Amino acid sequence: MKYLKIVLCFLIFSLFLSGCGVWDRGVILFNTQPITKENVMNDTRYFTSGQRVYYLFIAPKRMSNKYIRVQVFKMNDKDSWGGAETVRTKDFRLMKDERYYHMDYFTIHQAGRYGMQVFSTDDLQHPLSVGEFFVK
Repeated sequence: MKYLKIVLCFLIFSLFLSGCGVWDRGVILFNTQPITKENVMNDTRYFTSGQRVYYLFIAPKRMSNKYIRVQVFKMNDKDSWGGAETVRTKDFRLMKDERYYHMDYFTIHQAGRYGMQVFSTDDLQHPLSVGEFFVK
């Protein structure tokens, strides 16, 4: 019983002291209409080809950087390695009142499963947020 307590304490301490960082993730909401206070909770992930995809990125905390990168990529389930093809990448400058969010729209004309990532231009390895949507 004594050894069980020692092992249990060792496991708990190793989890807390391991140094693994937890990444705060933001939220990406998609909509078929321009996003306002009234329709922000009516988000959808399904769109038709040629339809505008409006999005709202909400940061996990106030962003100190001036630029973000929004990347849209198409996911291909037919490849054995799970291929992804970059469809759109664009950098945006954040104004002082937009340090917590960013919203815009784009149009996709090809059916498929898509993903969207938002990065800080200071760290392009770890996305601030990741979202997924479908185009029919």
